[in-house]
Amino acid sequence: MRVLVIPSWYPSGEDKLMGLYHKEFTGALNRYGIEANMLYIDRQRLSQPMKYLFMKKREVDIEKNYKVFKYRMLNLGPISFDFQVKSYTKKLEKAFKNYLKTNPKPDVLHAQVTVPAGYAACVLGKKYGIPVVVTEHGGNLERFFSKEQFKHYTEFVMDNCLYTTVSDYMKKIVLNYYPECDVIPNQVNVELFKNNVKRKIEGTFKLVTVCALREGKRLDIAFRALKQLVREEMDVHLDIIGDGFFEEIYKEKMCEEGVQDYVTFLGRKSKEEIAEYLINEHALLISSELESFAIPGVEALASGMPIISTDCLGPSEFVDEKCGCLCKVNDPDDMVRAIKTVYEKYDEYDRKYLEGVADKFSEENVIKKAREIYERAQKLDE
Repeated sequence: MRVLVIPSWYPSGEDKLMGLYHKEFTGALNRYGIEANMLYIDRQRLSQPMKYLFMKKREVDIEKNYKVFKYRMLNLGPISFDFQVKSYTKKLEKAFKNYLKTNPKPDVLHAQVTVPAGYAACVLGKKYGIPVVVTEHGGNLERFFSKEQFKHYTEFVMDNCLYTTVSDYMKKIVLNYYPECDVIPNQVNVELFKNNVKRKIEGTFKLVTVCALREGKRLDIAFRALKQLVREEMDVHLDIIGDGFFEEIYKEKMCEEGVQDYVTFLGRKSKEEIAEYLINEHALLISSELESFAIPGVEALASGMPIISTDCLGPSEFVDEKCGCLCKVNDPDDMVRAIKTVYEKYDEYDRKYLEGVADKFSEENVIKKAREIYERAQKLDE
């Protein structure tokens, strides 16, 4: 089976984490017997026309087991959303025609995110007779169904693809508007994170956060919770793995709360490095307002550690009382409660149970699910 992955986002430019999942997913498809490449339309900022003028408009990235065919265009969204979608769709078809010159016709187009990639892929699929699967990743997906700006494009997508999301809670939202939806969860290389470490709290309770440093991650709430715990003389420390646009803002918030002696910013790390860091931590902390899935949560479970997370939807699907504790969003007092709960019952968490939850999202299981959906999409298109 041949699949062409068409992502709306890709880790390039200033944010190297945006769309990283799509790269990992495409690599996993190839490791489990599905021949896959990626076709990506890179939308450059309209505010930097000179930069766009002198950059390559077309290039190919060679990954370990697949290729990424990249084409660049200006992001015309600030001028007109409709014009941008139409321009993106035309650019994608042109790129697809070039792709076919050196590659066989794919059996399935798998677009990531409803608009623009999902819509443009459905236009391609209808024109070239190729079944389309669309997977929605954004936590705020209801806008595609309720806002006039998106509704026309979303209706076309739903009529011309097999639609999927990465979480059950997202699927439930879709089913409020359309009768069918499936789930392809984010896959995690759980074997990379598994270890034989027997964790015990001897002294400092070591918390770790793994995330891109963006506004919605709400590390300021974590700092406020940490401040309260320190006041209560709890021996606790928070390591933060990741970088992003909000790094300096979060560092300022950390100093405002006076917890700089209890927080360490470690910067961005590779997956292999994160796996090593997790060995020396006690629990993962997720402080986000909204997560469509939260891959670091599954990685932590595979590593054998419990999770303390806000009830931000995505993690709620795999965090129960046997593998951690949920707290209210944007509520430092309730986060304090959750941290204390995990601390007090730490020795009760069963590594086998934690790993078992993580295994549901292993590469093998997720790609098996993706294959089933691809085959169903092909049958629907016959």
